[in-house]
Amino acid sequence: MKQVVLVLTNSEDGIHTDIVIEKLRKKGALVFRFDVDKLASGEMKVKFFSTQTDFGFTAKYRNKIVDSRDVKSIWYRRPQYLNLQISDLAQRDFAKNETNSFLEGLWLSMKEVFWVNDFHNLERARKKILQLRIAREIGFRVPSTIVTNNPVEVKNFFIECEERIIFKTLKQGFLEHEDGEYNIPTTLIAPCHIEHIDLVKHLPSLFQEYINKDYELRITVVGERIFAVKIDFQIYSEAPVDWRHPDIRKKLSYKEVYIPSWLIDLCFVMMKKLGLQFGAFDIAVDKHGQYFFLEINPNGQWYWLERLAGVCISDAISDILCIGLCGKEVRL
Repeated sequence: MKQVVLVLTNSEDGIHTDIVIEKLRKKGALVFRFDVDKLASGEMKVKFFSTQTDFGFTAKYRNKIVDSRDVKSIWYRRPQYLNLQISDLAQRDFAKNETNSFLEGLWLSMKEVFWVNDFHNLERARKKILQLRIAREIGFRVPSTIVTNNPVEVKNFFIECEERIIFKTLKQGFLEHEDGEYNIPTTLIAPCHIEHIDLVKHLPSLFQEYINKDYELRITVVGERIFAVKIDFQIYSEAPVDWRHPDIRKKLSYKEVYIPSWLIDLCFVMMKKLGLQFGAFDIAVDKHGQYFFLEINPNGQWYWLERLAGVCISDAISDILCIGLCGKEVRL
């Protein structure tokens, strides 16, 4: 009988993985933690097999072993950080690509398994252009947006929006370098940036109308449960542009709030269209009380909200993984 919860993550993920696994075990679930960096270091032993009668894989770490045929639920948390200890860049890239291809093959081999979230749906949901299309179609109000490599278009958009636009990345919010990682924050574009906007010709970039926010909502959806937290940044002038940096985030005010039923419905509709069980919505509320969809993160951070606003998101995640174990239907 399938009864194992497989947690796909890495050993550096910290409290997000730890607290959910702790709660799963308290509920009586059998849990196997699959840290991909332990695979990359050789500490975890994995074998895929295909014969005339059997198909699947086994993974062994220390004294624990899992067989894919016993897995009922999978939490796709953060299984991308391989931490490869290979100094030669070409060899490291080769090892990274081969390992990721192997891992994706394993995930694709998992049938009749309940995912939070299915990794194909997750990667599709990360695409901001797709997010904006779906958000508009279902009735969200969205800021005016362009993605272009044409500097003239950016200058025109800057003027159209009364010189109040922001830049944000299409996918990756950080830049990897030999001496570490650097955050790429959402940035309010100023005339000094426009002076150098010709650099855009090398890379299609996302620019969006700046919303004069009163506050933001972080709405986290897990299955049929929804947690709405008001993020009040009146005390910190930089936060209305990008509050997500850890040094800024810890200075803000967080409070669980009720949200309109129509907004709840839109969030659930978008989750269903994206095929997600977990999603974190960023919603801006302007000075006139209008709600704007900014984006959805299908694998966003949430523990700081649990700690500061008292929302029990870890309970919801562990519950839904156990529901998957029981074979019950869960609303998308």
